[in-house]
Amino acid sequence: MEVTDTLALQGENPGLEAFLNKLQPLLDGGRLDNLVDLASLLSDLVDLLDAAMVEKLSVQFEQATALSWNLGNAIRLAKAQTRQETTPPSLYGLLLLLREPQTRRGFALVLRVLNAIGHQD
Repeated sequence: MEVTDTLALQGENPGLEAFLNKLQPLLDGGRLDNLVDLASLLSDLVDLLDAAMVEKLSVQFEQATALSWNLGNAIRLAKAQTRQETTPPSLYGLLLLLREPQTRRGFALVLRVLNAIGHQD
């Protein structure tokens, strides 16, 4: 017996019957369960998002935004400097870049990041 039949026996309500007839395919296909699960998930998220969690998430978002901004600026600067060169640098020219303090700092940063990733194993 369908849900609409059960409630229709309890009383005549055409609006309720129309609503339940529209819900019946969701019930038959099990898709209403997905909607209930989604509502439950949203309810759990609301319970978890207290002021401290929102603060932590906002700090993480700010740090990720700053990192992507700095990385984007560094890439744009490197592209502009590379476009200004008429010919690609030679191997010796690349090695000369290691004499610049900024290059060594950047290289050290990359090596430290790789070192930190290696320690996480």
